[in-house]
Formats: sequence, C-alpha cells, structure tokens
Amino acid sequence: MSFFTAFVGIVAGLPDLLAFVLCPALAAVAALLLAIFRAGKAYPPVAIGLGGVAAFLMYCNFEDPWLIVPYLGLYIALCALLGLLFLIPFGKREKKNRDEELYEKFRSPIEEGEPEEEPEDGALYDAGDCGMRLRHASELLEALGKCELEAGDRLEADSLSRSLDAYRDRELTADEMRALNDCLATLLKLTAKYKL
Repeated sequence: MSFFTAFVGIVAGLPDLLAFVLCPALAAVAALLLAIFRAGKAYPPVAIGLGGVAAFLMYCNFEDPWLIVPYLGLYIALCALLGLLFLIPFGKREKKNRDEELYEKFRSPIEEGEPEEEPEDGALYDAGDCGMRLRHASELLEALGKCELEAGDRLEADSLSRSLDAYRDRELTADEMRALNDCLATLLKLTAKYKL
C-alpha cells in the first residue's frame, strides 16, 4: 500500500498541464497512426487504456475526485471525433485480392504458343472438347455443395449447376463455349471465396 501511495505522490508531483494534455495527445497520435495503417479494430482498446491512464492522472492531481467526470467526458468526445479519422481513405493498397489472382491464373493460357483457332460462329465444339471443363466445373460444384454457403452464393451455385446441366453431352456453339468459360470463372471465384 505504501508503494501505491508513493507512486501516487510522484504522479501528483507532475505539472498539471502534463496531466491534462498527455492522454488526449497520445490518443490523437495513436488514432492517426492506426488510421494510416488501417488498424481500426485496435483503436477502441487503445482509447480505453489511455482513458484509464487519464482518470488515474486526474485522480492524483485533483483534490475533488468529482472533477474527473467532466474531464473524462471531454476525453470521450475527443476520442469519438478522432474515430472519424478511420473514415478517411489513406492511400489505396495495390495488393490484389486473392480471388482476382486465382481468376487471372485460370484465365491465362496454360502454355504460351500458337493460339487456338476458335471455330467460326456457326461451327460447333465437340462434346469431348468441353467435357474436361464440365468435369472440372462439376467437381467445383460438388466441393461447394459441402460448404455452408451464404444465401446469395447458394443461389448462384444452383443457377450455375442448371447452366452446366444444359451444356452436358452435346456440341456447343462458340457463344455457349464462352458462357461455359464464364460459368467456370464464376465457380473459381466462389471456391476462392470459401478457400477450397
């Protein structure tokens, strides 16, 4: 107990201005840094911790403990205003989303070389040509079916399943083949979202 009393005596010996300004200044600096580094979740614990330190400093420096209440009210108002810093977009990150990286990876050609000639609009793709894509899409749909999907994603997966069923065991036109590729790309995005 004597240690605590001695510590309070040392803190009470600090200049009053330091006791008034220290915690709000630290809260402002912390809010700015956390907003710049986009770490908004860390701000409330920091603000509350500094508020506790502020209350302790006020307790040590005021004879009347009730004077702490208006000071803490002003401190809370300042912290709320500083919270508006997190609404400012500080520089956009160049880092690509994982979904976009997977999408680009599967959309890019597997081997560089002679591009495949697409059949003319009237020509048909053989059912064997698109069979591998349909098998791959079916495997992805099956994996998605084992996950707990959000309502919108579940509807999209059902719609894709119906679309893929329409393309099975028949020759496809160039437009249908493009639609099949789009279905596969959408499936890849969904599987990336659920980390499959």
